[in-house]
Amino acid sequence: MLDSSARHITDVSVQNYGSSASSAGKVDVTFGQVFADGDVGAQQHVVAAIDGKAIPTQVDRKATWSDGALRHAVVTVQLTAPDNGAAQTVSLYAVSNPVDLGLGTVSLSDLLGTNFDATVKITQGGTTYTASARDALENAVQTGKCPNWGDPACKRWLSGDLASEWVVAAPLKNGNSQTPRLRVFFNVRAYRGADGAIANVRVDSVIENDQTYAVAPNNVTYDANIAVGDNSYSIKSLTQYTQSRWHKVLWTHGTHPYYAGVSVSYLQASKAVSKYADVKPTDKFLSGVPQTSVPMDHLDQTPHMGDTGAQAGIGPLPRWTSSFVTSGKRQAFNWMLADDDAAGGYSFHYRDDKTGRPVTIVDHPYITIADLNWARQAGGAFAADLLPSCEKDCSNPNQFDIAHHPSIGYVSYLVSGDFYYLEEMQFTASYVELWANPDYRKTDKGRLLNAFQQVRSQAWNLRSISDAAFATPDKDPMKSYFVNQIDYIIQDYLNSYVNASGHPLHTLDAYGAVHYPANQPSNISIAPWQEDFFTWAVGHAAEQQVPGAKKLLNWLAPFQIGLMTSAKDGAQSGFCWQVASGYTFQLRDDNNSPIYTSLDEVYAKTYPRLNGLACNSQAMANELSTTDDQLSPDQMVGYAISPTGFPANLQIALAVAADSDANNGKQAWQVFEGRVDKPDYSNYANFAVVPRTQ
Repeated sequence: MLDSSARHITDVSVQNYGSSASSAGKVDVTFGQVFADGDVGAQQHVVAAIDGKAIPTQVDRKATWSDGALRHAVVTVQLTAPDNGAAQTVSLYAVSNPVDLGLGTVSLSDLLGTNFDATVKITQGGTTYTASARDALENAVQTGKCPNWGDPACKRWLSGDLASEWVVAAPLKNGNSQTPRLRVFFNVRAYRGADGAIANVRVDSVIENDQTYAVAPNNVTYDANIAVGDNSYSIKSLTQYTQSRWHKVLWTHGTHPYYAGVSVSYLQASKAVSKYADVKPTDKFLSGVPQTSVPMDHLDQTPHMGDTGAQAGIGPLPRWTSSFVTSGKRQAFNWMLADDDAAGGYSFHYRDDKTGRPVTIVDHPYITIADLNWARQAGGAFAADLLPSCEKDCSNPNQFDIAHHPSIGYVSYLVSGDFYYLEEMQFTASYVELWANPDYRKTDKGRLLNAFQQVRSQAWNLRSISDAAFATPDKDPMKSYFVNQIDYIIQDYLNSYVNASGHPLHTLDAYGAVHYPANQPSNISIAPWQEDFFTWAVGHAAEQQVPGAKKLLNWLAPFQIGLMTSAKDGAQSGFCWQVASGYTFQLRDDNNSPIYTSLDEVYAKTYPRLNGLACNSQAMANELSTTDDQLSPDQMVGYAISPTGFPANLQIALAVAADSDANNGKQAWQVFEGRVDKPDYSNYANFAVVPRTQ
């Protein structure tokens, strides 16, 4: 039984979704688990139990909070396999004393003492190249280069009595020759069975075309076969785009039909993600969502992310991830992983051959993608970090765009513990900095506040970098990189706005913000919905405990709060909340004029036809109605019932504003909640964020 110090934290539901009753006896299940700050102290440990009885548990600690409390871990438990369709509740407890299983760490010697191997065969232009996981691991043993976070060839990901995992690079070879562009990584996870021997091995085979400086980029067409024990996967005539990657998980024996469903309510409470309304996707909807993807297929990711209008990927979390976060259902989990897999087919993956990790602007301060042609002519410092020219064909129908990119890999990594999704998250956060003009981003600093980026771009980039800083393991060299990036970014906004004067409206008003046309020529208006994205992103960073983010949120929040509270119903002056979800707001008379000093002035200039009309009256509703959009009192403009409409965009900002220290935040949320015709977020929960304090 558990000792007297045990304190319950959360539960995980382990379900067998196989096609027949289980005959597996004991089964090992691995998952990722976020812990709220303080739930597992720096000197405490985690143990799993079923009905109050401890079961074999391995906890690989990955990330910690500032006080050393456990933030994220990869947990492996060994339990009696549930029958087909059945689920077993596994409870996690914080305890004072570690539990020694007495089995000894699963070692490479244990694995290599079996007949284990996994191979990737690539046939290109009539030549077959082979990569062997066994050969790569044997080489790591001989050279003593694993485990080592700093070595590009091999690293230890999991290490314990129940399971160990190695991430190893394996060359694709034909005799003494190698493929010039493709490379393979094997993520090899060996499980110890109940009898103490290696029972089954899970191999995640990753095929990449993402070298940054070693060779000129080029698309590659080939046939592939992956073989792991009794299982295999083949694909013919695949064109892999430059700066892309894909992966396939196979087991040496059979399949592993067990799903570890973490508590999504606890995931929200941990503040790793926002709090969501009590909505869930319907079973009918989930029965039709994709469960897998094929290499280089965008699946539900927007093929051209730069397209205007609503996209399933836009929001704090994309549609597939928000469906998981609000339900925890296995179908939603698989959908989330499938679309994060599909992101591998976009050209945002830049791996540094020297470090083996995503490229950083610290190592390459003059790298740029957006201004690559200009950098080729600039020479000087830009020459050392200049990306090589495409050799022949680098076209990709999947177009990544930093101003519209979704959260990629973050939640998938947090709840699966898979190294592949950790790197997807890191590649995303790396790319948004590589993309920019080095002068605008201040070379290695990573400034987001610049003339090159719209506010929505700044918002989603801030989110991706903050998520990478939050989730990257403490021992990963990328941890300090992302932490330093987000710390600088927040401090830069504080210095530019909060600690400066001349920004009375509490909005971003640099060139990247005030560039919309309104009633006069361009560069006089902002898009308030982009400001909403940014306010949420800062609020999210504040919950992740990024220094200074709460102070920045408290400065930003009065803008959205004022839109909802400056004019009471019936008032003929002030900013009426019915148009708080407008598309653009005028902030100055012309390009050379100062920014207005009050929301009253913004309202008068943006909506001159509404001056003198009572807020939320029938007369105002009549004036706001159009042929396509008939309004009545208590409605907001901007596609009020759409889960991706402008009121939905505003919702995420008001939710974090209500939790801020700014005055009237809760009042603003109450006004917002009092409107009619609210969206049904059940099957589209991207913007279903609510305050934690409601």
